[in-house]
Amino acid sequence: MNQPETYLRELLAKARWTDEECRWLLHYLEHTPGTELKAYMLERFRQQGFEMPAPELSETLLARIHDRMQLPAPQAAPATQTPVVPMFRRWRGIAAAAVVAGLAAAAAIFLLRPGQPQPVAELPQATPLHDVAPGGNKARLVLGNGQSVLLDQAADGPITAGNGERVHKQDAELVYGPGGNGSNTLITPNGGQYRVQLADGTRVWLNAASSLQYPAAFNSSERTVTLTGEAYFEVAQDAARPFFVKVNGMTVQVLGTSFNINAYTEERHFTTTLLQGAVRVVAGNQRVTLVPGEQTTLEQRSGLLQRSAGDVENAVAWKNGIFTFKNDELAAVMRDISRWYDVEVAYSEGLDGKIHVSGAMRRQESLLQALKILELTADLHFEVQGRKVTVSKK
Repeated sequence: MNQPETYLRELLAKARWTDEECRWLLHYLEHTPGTELKAYMLERFRQQGFEMPAPELSETLLARIHDRMQLPAPQAAPATQTPVVPMFRRWRGIAAAAVVAGLAAAAAIFLLRPGQPQPVAELPQATPLHDVAPGGNKARLVLGNGQSVLLDQAADGPITAGNGERVHKQDAELVYGPGGNGSNTLITPNGGQYRVQLADGTRVWLNAASSLQYPAAFNSSERTVTLTGEAYFEVAQDAARPFFVKVNGMTVQVLGTSFNINAYTEERHFTTTLLQGAVRVVAGNQRVTLVPGEQTTLEQRSGLLQRSAGDVENAVAWKNGIFTFKNDELAAVMRDISRWYDVEVAYSEGLDGKIHVSGAMRRQESLLQALKILELTADLHFEVQGRKVTVSKK
């Protein structure tokens, strides 16, 4: 192996790069044709995944990465689109796809470091006709009297309710005041998400294809809500009134804390990840109390509840506007894609169901942009027809 390739291997093994090393790497990638290193880079990032320190796992960081990455476009962008500034110029030959694949993961760790603010280009708003726009702040509120309100169509301000509820809509968030005796339900569709501040001050972020049922006001000695799907909770402290989240036969008891629950019924297990405070997860006669950084998994088929070390950044990445996949099964990744982009997913005959995927992208990416990143990092091919995505092996 020649000296530049040896040096490049050394750079890939480092946790941080200097400005001089970054400049050398960009020059090397721009002027060097394909080498055996492309296979090494793909294997390294596909098998080992990557670690993202919490301060760097941000929408701003990924925006800067993706806005500067040169990803092949399926067709010419509409004239109204803002041009994307490439990180690298177009490379000749077969090296391009492999190098971008490796650096799509590597850039999230190394290239952009805190303390170096740069202006971030806004994502283009127009979406090509053959593409699918990402999800957004969409939800339906069902009030205690049965009245249904489409929140993405409702104006900001008070929402008229029939059971004395005091609820205000402001900037894609519902805020409840004291009073009212009805039970309300917030429902997000595929391609939707929403926030709600309950009457006790607890804040809940609701992911796509989820629902949260809760009282308009907590008038009893305990606070109980019911969840389907996924939500992130910041529970207001109230030692006299414990907070309970009921999820498909599982109960999470809270005293004042931040945690995430992923409980989609189509997944093999329900996951509760604790960020701050303490929670007790109860399933049947099984009880597990978590400390920050831990998680429980409840296997749906066996009913077994287990405790393990949690991946906090990964658990709440969706709330921060990011997809993160760390050696996740392809089918689980595509279910996430399906829920957020409201698309149907099909698989070509003979596709290996054991394929695992690693990568990171903003949830504001269009469907084609998101799939292009997955294609480059997992040797997959995606065909989009209308709202149907077919997955095949390259």
